[in-house]
Amino acid sequence: MDLGIKGRVALVTGASSGIGEAVAQSLAGEGVRLAVAARRLEKLEGVCRRARNAGAQEARAFAVDQVDPVALTALVREVEGKVGSVEILVVNGGGPKPGTYSQMQPADWDAAYMLTMKSALTLVDAVLPGMRARRFGRIVALESVSVKQPIPTLVLSNAFRTAVVSALKTLSREVAREGITINSIATGLVETDRFRAIYDTPEKRGRALGEHPMGRPATPEEFAPLVTFLCSESCRYVTGQTISIDGGLTAGLFG
Repeated sequence: MDLGIKGRVALVTGASSGIGEAVAQSLAGEGVRLAVAARRLEKLEGVCRRARNAGAQEARAFAVDQVDPVALTALVREVEGKVGSVEILVVNGGGPKPGTYSQMQPADWDAAYMLTMKSALTLVDAVLPGMRARRFGRIVALESVSVKQPIPTLVLSNAFRTAVVSALKTLSREVAREGITINSIATGLVETDRFRAIYDTPEKRGRALGEHPMGRPATPEEFAPLVTFLCSESCRYVTGQTISIDGGLTAGLFG
């Protein structure tokens, strides 16, 4: 199936490993002109080599610190100068500090805001004017099932990822007539570095997976195809949605 995005410029953040890398490679298979960004430039160069082999018309790596709003705005400008105006944006980044509400200090809330909410909205603000001018854009934010079913030990994620989804839902209605779609993904358990860090003992991992309908986490490669479809020309009538990729983990009827 031709998804109609060959030659489009796609920017994927947090793309040095895990879900971000898998999404980047999936988009590469559709022939996009790919920009990947993360802190670890040396790992991104390998991502770019694999993306070119997978079919990307172009693939370039950009180092960025996602807690620095100035650096994120500069990233978009650099991508525009070296690859082209961003037409597809996949917002992905590390999660905030785990813990319960009572364990958090004011500084933890401040840091989580910068990492989780400020970074996402800064990227959207940077690409949106160009998308509006071209009357085409695809934005997908990779968030968490915590936006639908709060997780007691991830209070910061519960709060700020929900705020991002709410802001993007509001924005999606503003730009729907301009050819721009904006969707969010409620990510479940995926075999990534963060998953392994949170569930860092056999006991913790066993408890998490023992309650899971499939009894296992997703692989990043299982996660990527739906994200790619949401970035496509074919998916132009889907916007403002928060779609779970969680193997049935969310218990709500409309999860």
